Amino acid sequence: MTHIPAFAGAGNLIYRSSHVPQFVKAAGCYLQAADGRRYLDAEAANGTAAFGYDSSLLREALSHCEEMPGLPSFCESPLRLDVLSRLEPLFSQAVGQPGRVELDLGGAQGMETALRIAFSNNGPGTIVVFEGAFHGRSGITSMLSSSPRYRELLAAWGLEVVRLPTPDCDRCVHRQPDVPGCTTGCRQAVTRWGAELSGVGGTGFGRKVSAFVFESVQNVGGMAVPDADLLRSAVAHAKANGALVIADEIFTGMHRTGPRWGFQRAGVSPDIVVASKALTNGAAALSAVWAREPLADPGTYRPGSHSSTYIGIPHSLGVARAVLDRWAAWPEVEADMRVLEEAMAHRLDTLRRRHPELILGTDAFGGTARIVLNGPHAPELRRLCLTAHESLGLIVASTGMAPDVINIHPPLVITPSDLDVMIEVLEAALTALAPTVDGGQR
Repeated sequence: MTHIPAFAGAGNLIYRSSHVPQFVKAAGCYLQAADGRRYLDAEAANGTAAFGYDSSLLREALSHCEEMPGLPSFCESPLRLDVLSRLEPLFSQAVGQPGRVELDLGGAQGMETALRIAFSNNGPGTIVVFEGAFHGRSGITSMLSSSPRYRELLAAWGLEVVRLPTPDCDRCVHRQPDVPGCTTGCRQAVTRWGAELSGVGGTGFGRKVSAFVFESVQNVGGMAVPDADLLRSAVAHAKANGALVIADEIFTGMHRTGPRWGFQRAGVSPDIVVASKALTNGAAALSAVWAREPLADPGTYRPGSHSSTYIGIPHSLGVARAVLDRWAAWPEVEADMRVLEEAMAHRLDTLRRRHPELILGTDAFGGTARIVLNGPHAPELRRLCLTAHESLGLIVASTGMAPDVINIHPPLVITPSDLDVMIEVLEAALTALAPTVDGGQR
């Protein structure tokens, strides 16, 4: 086990590995550690650093707020209004309805704000999510997240949460090997709630479902993409029963999976959208919650329903404005994401064919990809990616909910030569892993 300084809390993810680089510099898609070793970031701080590491972004951000470095959260500013006015169309153009934007800090806080808006309209009630979901680790959002580990230390036990069967066809117990996608039975399984025998109230019942929450890609659940027909069925059923549909776009938002929002892949229209990671490129804490009219209208969602100390801080708003400028200046981003998807898919498939004893499959969608291993070897492979190559390290992700999957989501500006480096390091890590694996199947 790595040495953890006596003054440092050990509860976060930093110290889960015995190899803990201390990063001192960053440029492009690379991080540099204190010992001089360089690491290609194929995790991009779990999706936040869409534009990679560019210090000019901070200089641009400070130019927007140098006259007013701090501001109480209950005070308005032209900078905040500018950011809100630029954010709102990014959502409403995709959904096809106007709405309003509320700001918060991290993703979990944004999810809780979304629930406040849902409850202010529907009243507190049941929340429906999918198996394999991850929506945060706070007291409220840990109840929505699937892993029981998230509720061991803090949980809002009074919240009623119902989990629909997994939308991941690879892990579905009803999967038919010769039938691609979900079956009719799968689609029926996610639309059974609301009936007398289901245990979950719908229209005609006093205790209703207030919200249905989904991710268009289950990042922590193993980079699983819900079957589009299944997701559309679940959304339609929720709306028919009066539940508000909340799209968790914290990870998938702003072209991470190709289109601006992940929900566009399946052709669904949520009522509320939560975005975060790609809004500030990892340089400030900020999330945005969009709700279609009139859900966040002051007549329903009254002023004072929500407050957060730093949602008006000019530094974060300046970063958001600078990042929004970058997005607006990227003219063919969706086409570029298709090129990136194809480039990753081709390289990873070649890697799979070279290591069939370890890799069951690979997928790529937009600026995101995954490697599915033949067993729970992802944590060890992730560690080997840091150390196995003689001169370079590679940062990838794995999760406890899917220990057989390596998650890959590099900066969206990654180059073909950078992708070649990624494959080179993965090759070294897989070669080092092979002698330790007995070939057991997943």
